[in-house]
Amino acid sequence: MLFEPQYRHDNKAARVAMTLFRLTQAIKKMTQSESDQAGLSPAQIQGLLFIYHTRSDVASVGNFADMIGSSHVTAVKIINGLMEKEFVQKDKHPSDKRITLLQLTEKGFVMARRLQDWGSSLEEVMSQMSDEVLDHLELGLGSVASTLQKNGHLVVSEPCLGCMHFQPNIGDGNEPHYCNLIKKYLAHEATLKECPEHTPKLRGE
Repeated sequence: MLFEPQYRHDNKAARVAMTLFRLTQAIKKMTQSESDQAGLSPAQIQGLLFIYHTRSDVASVGNFADMIGSSHVTAVKIINGLMEKEFVQKDKHPSDKRITLLQLTEKGFVMARRLQDWGSSLEEVMSQMSDEVLDHLELGLGSVASTLQKNGHLVVSEPCLGCMHFQPNIGDGNEPHYCNLIKKYLAHEATLKECPEHTPKLRGE
Protein backbone atom coordinates (compact mmCIF):
# COMPACT_ATOMS: atom_id res chain seq x y z
CA MET A 1 0.00 0.00 0.00
CA LEU A 2 2.94 2.32 0.56
CA PHE A 3 3.38 2.78 -3.21
CA GLU A 4 -0.29 3.60 -3.78
CA PRO A 5 -0.61 7.42 -4.20
CA GLN A 6 -4.19 7.66 -2.91
CA TYR A 7 -3.32 5.60 0.15
CA ARG A 8 -0.42 7.94 0.93
CA HIS A 9 -2.70 10.94 0.45
CA ASP A 10 -4.88 9.77 3.32
CA ASN A 11 -2.14 8.35 5.54
CA LYS A 12 0.50 10.58 7.12
CA ALA A 13 2.68 7.67 8.27
CA ALA A 14 2.71 6.32 4.71
CA ARG A 15 3.73 9.72 3.30
CA VAL A 16 6.62 9.99 5.73
CA ALA A 17 7.63 6.38 5.09
CA MET A 18 7.72 7.02 1.33
CA THR A 19 9.83 10.13 1.86
CA LEU A 20 12.29 8.09 3.91
CA PHE A 21 12.32 5.38 1.24
CA ARG A 22 13.08 7.93 -1.48
CA LEU A 23 15.82 9.43 0.67
CA THR A 24 17.48 6.04 1.04
CA GLN A 25 17.50 5.71 -2.75
CA ALA A 26 19.14 9.11 -3.11
CA ILE A 27 21.69 8.38 -0.38
CA LYS A 28 22.51 5.05 -2.02
CA LYS A 29 23.20 6.85 -5.31
CA MET A 30 25.39 9.48 -3.62
CA THR A 31 27.47 7.01 -1.63
CA GLN A 32 27.86 4.73 -4.65
CA SER A 33 29.37 7.62 -6.59
CA GLU A 34 31.83 8.32 -3.76
CA SER A 35 32.64 4.61 -3.46
CA ASP A 36 33.40 4.29 -7.17
CA GLN A 37 36.06 6.95 -6.78
CA ALA A 38 37.73 4.84 -4.07
CA GLY A 39 37.52 1.64 -6.11
CA LEU A 40 35.45 -0.10 -3.42
CA SER A 41 31.80 -0.98 -2.89
CA PRO A 42 29.78 1.00 -0.30
CA ALA A 43 29.58 -2.16 1.85
CA GLN A 44 33.37 -2.59 1.74
CA ILE A 45 33.85 1.03 2.79
CA GLN A 46 31.39 0.53 5.63
CA GLY A 47 33.42 -2.50 6.67
CA LEU A 48 36.67 -0.54 6.81
CA LEU A 49 35.08 2.34 8.70
CA PHE A 50 33.34 -0.06 11.09
CA ILE A 51 36.66 -1.63 12.07
CA TYR A 52 38.42 1.75 12.24
CA HIS A 53 35.86 3.37 14.53
CA THR A 54 34.74 0.38 16.64
CA ARG A 55 36.39 -0.72 19.88
CA SER A 56 38.68 -3.63 19.03
CA ASP A 57 37.06 -6.19 21.38
CA VAL A 58 33.63 -5.73 19.76
CA ALA A 59 34.74 -5.29 16.13
CA SER A 60 33.38 -8.71 15.18
CA VAL A 61 31.88 -10.12 12.00
CA GLY A 62 28.55 -10.55 13.79
CA ASN A 63 28.43 -6.95 14.96
CA PHE A 64 29.37 -5.75 11.48
CA ALA A 65 26.48 -7.76 10.03
CA ASP A 66 24.10 -6.20 12.57
CA MET A 67 25.41 -2.72 11.82
CA ILE A 68 24.75 -2.93 8.08
CA GLY A 69 21.58 -4.99 8.49
CA SER A 70 22.82 -8.02 6.57
CA SER A 71 23.05 -11.75 7.15
CA HIS A 72 26.20 -13.20 8.67
CA VAL A 73 27.01 -14.90 5.36
CA THR A 74 26.82 -11.60 3.47
CA ALA A 75 29.04 -9.88 6.04
CA VAL A 76 31.62 -12.67 5.72
CA LYS A 77 31.68 -12.21 1.94
CA ILE A 78 32.28 -8.48 2.34
CA ILE A 79 35.10 -9.04 4.82
CA ASN A 80 36.65 -11.75 2.64
CA GLY A 81 36.75 -9.26 -0.22
CA LEU A 82 38.62 -6.82 2.00
CA MET A 83 41.01 -9.58 3.05
CA GLU A 84 41.76 -10.32 -0.60
CA LYS A 85 42.75 -6.67 -0.97
CA GLU A 86 44.95 -7.09 2.13
CA PHE A 87 42.99 -4.44 4.06
CA VAL A 88 41.68 -6.67 6.85
CA GLN A 89 42.76 -9.67 8.92
CA LYS A 90 40.77 -11.94 11.22
CA ASP A 91 41.57 -13.09 14.75
CA LYS A 92 39.70 -15.19 17.29
CA HIS A 93 38.35 -13.46 20.36
CA PRO A 94 40.74 -14.23 23.24
CA SER A 95 37.94 -15.27 25.61
CA ASP A 96 35.43 -16.73 23.13
CA LYS A 97 36.83 -18.63 20.15
CA ARG A 98 33.40 -18.64 18.49
CA ILE A 99 33.72 -14.91 17.84
CA THR A 100 35.84 -13.64 14.96
CA LEU A 101 37.37 -10.21 15.52
CA LEU A 102 38.44 -7.94 12.69
CA GLN A 103 41.58 -5.84 12.49
CA LEU A 104 42.90 -3.44 9.88
CA THR A 105 46.24 -4.20 8.30
CA GLU A 106 48.65 -1.31 7.84
CA LYS A 107 47.37 -1.00 4.28
CA GLY A 108 43.78 -1.10 5.51
CA PHE A 109 44.47 1.55 8.14
CA VAL A 110 45.83 3.90 5.49
CA MET A 111 42.77 3.31 3.31
CA ALA A 112 40.37 3.84 6.22
CA ARG A 113 42.06 7.16 7.00
CA ARG A 114 41.59 8.18 3.37
CA LEU A 115 37.88 7.33 3.60
CA GLN A 116 37.08 9.59 6.54
CA ASP A 117 35.26 12.01 4.25
CA TRP A 118 33.07 9.28 2.74
CA GLY A 119 29.47 10.51 2.93
CA SER A 120 30.50 14.16 2.76
CA SER A 121 28.21 14.79 -0.24
CA LEU A 122 25.21 14.10 2.01
CA GLU A 123 26.60 16.35 4.73
CA GLU A 124 27.03 19.14 2.16
CA VAL A 125 23.35 18.87 1.22
CA MET A 126 22.30 19.01 4.87
CA SER A 127 24.51 22.05 5.51
CA GLN A 128 22.39 24.01 3.04
CA MET A 129 19.47 23.86 5.46
CA SER A 130 18.84 26.33 8.27
CA ASP A 131 19.66 25.48 11.88
CA GLU A 132 15.94 25.53 12.68
CA VAL A 133 15.15 22.94 10.01
CA LEU A 134 18.10 20.79 11.12
CA ASP A 135 16.91 20.95 14.73
CA HIS A 136 13.48 19.62 13.73
CA LEU A 137 15.05 16.98 11.49
CA GLU A 138 17.40 15.82 14.22
CA LEU A 139 14.52 15.43 16.65
CA GLY A 140 12.23 13.68 14.19
CA LEU A 141 14.82 11.36 12.68
CA GLY A 142 16.08 10.57 16.18
CA SER A 143 12.61 9.30 17.03
CA VAL A 144 12.54 7.22 13.84
CA ALA A 145 15.94 5.71 14.64
CA SER A 146 14.91 4.98 18.23
CA THR A 147 11.73 3.21 17.11
CA LEU A 148 13.59 1.16 14.50
CA GLN A 149 16.16 0.22 17.12
CA LYS A 150 13.50 -0.88 19.61
CA ASN A 151 11.89 -3.03 16.92
CA GLY A 152 15.19 -4.73 16.16
CA HIS A 153 15.70 -3.19 12.72
CA LEU A 154 18.64 -0.92 13.54
CA VAL A 155 21.87 -1.06 15.54
CA VAL A 156 23.22 2.28 16.70
CA SER A 157 26.88 2.27 17.75
CA GLU A 158 28.18 5.11 19.92
CA PRO A 159 31.17 5.73 22.22
CA CYS A 160 30.93 4.87 25.92
CA LEU A 161 29.98 8.30 27.25
CA GLY A 162 26.24 8.41 27.87
CA CYS A 163 25.87 4.61 28.05
CA MET A 164 24.13 3.10 31.07
CA HIS A 165 26.91 0.49 31.40
CA PHE A 166 29.74 3.04 31.51
CA GLN A 167 31.40 4.00 34.79
CA PRO A 168 34.06 6.67 34.25
CA ASN A 169 37.11 7.28 36.40
CA ILE A 170 36.73 4.47 38.93
CA GLY A 171 39.92 2.64 38.00
CA ASP A 172 43.61 3.43 38.12
CA GLY A 173 46.49 3.92 35.72
CA ASN A 174 46.05 3.20 32.03
CA GLU A 175 42.51 1.80 32.40
CA PRO A 176 40.53 4.32 34.47
CA HIS A 177 37.04 3.50 33.15
CA TYR A 178 34.81 0.46 33.60
CA CYS A 179 32.08 -1.25 31.54
CA ASN A 180 29.47 -3.11 33.58
CA LEU A 181 28.29 -5.02 30.52
CA ILE A 182 31.57 -6.78 29.74
CA LYS A 183 32.94 -6.48 33.29
CA LYS A 184 36.16 -4.92 32.09
CA TYR A 185 38.29 -1.85 32.74
CA LEU A 186 38.95 0.29 29.67
CA ALA A 187 41.62 2.71 28.57
CA HIS A 188 40.38 6.22 27.83
CA GLU A 189 41.21 5.81 24.13
CA ALA A 190 39.05 2.68 23.96
CA THR A 191 36.02 4.52 25.36
CA LEU A 192 36.20 7.00 22.48
CA LYS A 193 35.57 4.20 19.98
CA GLU A 194 32.07 3.14 18.97
CA CYS A 195 30.35 0.18 20.63
CA PRO A 196 27.32 -1.65 19.15
CA GLU A 197 26.16 -2.48 22.68
CA HIS A 198 25.74 1.21 23.58
CA THR A 199 22.58 1.65 25.64
CA PRO A 200 21.64 5.29 26.33
CA LYS A 201 21.02 6.27 29.93
CA LEU A 202 17.48 7.07 30.90
CA ARG A 203 16.79 10.68 31.70
CA GLY A 204 17.66 11.51 35.29
CA GLU A 205 20.24 8.72 35.65
